[in-house]
Amino acid sequence: MRVREWTATLGVVVAFAALLTGCGIVEVGPQKCFPSRIHVAPGTAAPGETITVSSEAADCDLGYREGHTYSVAVIAPHHRSPESVVPVDGAGRFSAELTIPADFPSGDAWVVVEGSPYDHCDDTHGSCAGYTTALTIR
Repeated sequence: MRVREWTATLGVVVAFAALLTGCGIVEVGPQKCFPSRIHVAPGTAAPGETITVSSEAADCDLGYREGHTYSVAVIAPHHRSPESVVPVDGAGRFSAELTIPADFPSGDAWVVVEGSPYDHCDDTHGSCAGYTTALTIR
């Protein structure tokens, strides 16, 4: 009986000491809200053609105020299209048409969207994802 009481007491003391030192058993913090994935149509385009870039509403509150905008561009190694400033609604929904520049190289490219929570990465080890989607230039 004495061993059981001693073990229970020790468990309470250890748990209490952990709380006093700031060492919680489970760390609970606020979850970040991110926008829905980006869609691009068509997924393959030639220089001079127009693509539509869009996103549906997020599943959470992004905290966007009226007048929020994204900057959207198409990038490839050593190339970047002019940025388009696109209005975004409070839920993160947007749609924009971009024209692929006439001198854009063929191959893999990406649509890059700036102005979302993805821009605020707290990871100092370089593992953050950006708000992008792939595109092929033919």
